[in-house]
Amino acid sequence: MADNIIFEFEKEGESIILDGSPFGILDYTGLEATDYNLNLQTNVNGDGEILKRKSILSREIMVEFDYLDWNISQMRQKLIRFFSPYSPGTLYVTYLDVKRRIEYEVSSFRINSKNMYEELSCLVYIRCLDPSFKSEDNLGALITTLIGGWKWPFTLPFKMKQYGPLKKNIFNRGYMPAPIEIHFKGPAVNPKIINHRTGEYVRVKKELTSDDTLYINTAFRQKKVEIIKDGVRENAWDYLDLSSSFFWLQPGDNMIEYSTDSGISNGAEIFYRERYLGI
Repeated sequence: MADNIIFEFEKEGESIILDGSPFGILDYTGLEATDYNLNLQTNVNGDGEILKRKSILSREIMVEFDYLDWNISQMRQKLIRFFSPYSPGTLYVTYLDVKRRIEYEVSSFRINSKNMYEELSCLVYIRCLDPSFKSEDNLGALITTLIGGWKWPFTLPFKMKQYGPLKKNIFNRGYMPAPIEIHFKGPAVNPKIINHRTGEYVRVKKELTSDDTLYINTAFRQKKVEIIKDGVRENAWDYLDLSSSFFWLQPGDNMIEYSTDSGISNGAEIFYRERYLGI
């Protein structure tokens, strides 16, 4: 089992890696799809029930492992400190050549060794309030009218040599919808981005100068609309078109279109992490 799976717990620049040496993995649970909740209502006009809403519940992951090295006393204190309930972390799981990440809170940690001469036998339970596993890397896509002669802070899988379309298909390989971060680089007037897969769009009624970058985050409980200038962030919620929707990328194809009333723009960058029901 330990040869096929690696657990890497990270928090605050520190990590504990369970990969068979010096930690031996004994057992684990919670990596498959988690529990679902179906909110049902009795169908008063016929048989059965009506589905009102469905959601995925939080995920619990359990890992049982041994510490097989000699420095038991020092490692015991490190593990107790590391798996503290007061600091959340990120778990990276590598299984059958697939690596994904998930954020967690520690709900329980126990050391079952009876005396100082025994190897450390540990059991940790973590609770993932967001139950989705995410792609290891933050993926990026560029939508622009001019795609030549510029330098961008990330590598794209195509060469920027000519004028390009205002549309780009983003294929979400994940099993679940994924929130996005959008960067609009000015100049632009009333920038708008639409997902033709769902018909949803985000539009900000504001003129951006060449020094402005409009930042939008559509993630649940992280929604933001900001204008960034010279490193200073300004809240821009008041400029948001009231018909806007903080859309997510659906699994599969998403035809994304960018537009601006001025017709001149440096384009838009979109970042996202693919989401999965399990690993």
